Amino acid sequence: MAKDMTLMWVDGSIPCWRVMIMLEEKQLQGYNHRQISFEEFANKPQEMFDVNPRGQLPSLKHGNIIVNESYGTCFYLEVRETLQQAVLHSAS
Repeated sequence: MAKDMTLMWVDGSIPCWRVMIMLEEKQLQGYNHRQISFEEFANKPQEMFDVNPRGQLPSLKHGNIIVNESYGTCFYLEVRETLQQAVLHSAS
């Protein structure tokens, strides 16, 4: 289910950990991740700007949707799950 999700994160960042905890709480194991090292983070590689024009982490890409900022990402994951449950409930 989470195989189409990619999280870009940097170790030691509490906002990044917040998103990783949320992914685990929602049982979305199996997502792809790209850890940016401190050296890379200091130099801001182009791939960071490709997903976030501000060059900040964490960034979550889910299909064609890109969500930046940890609180926004946690909200997206919560709403996404709620919507999926509503669709499944209405289909039964």
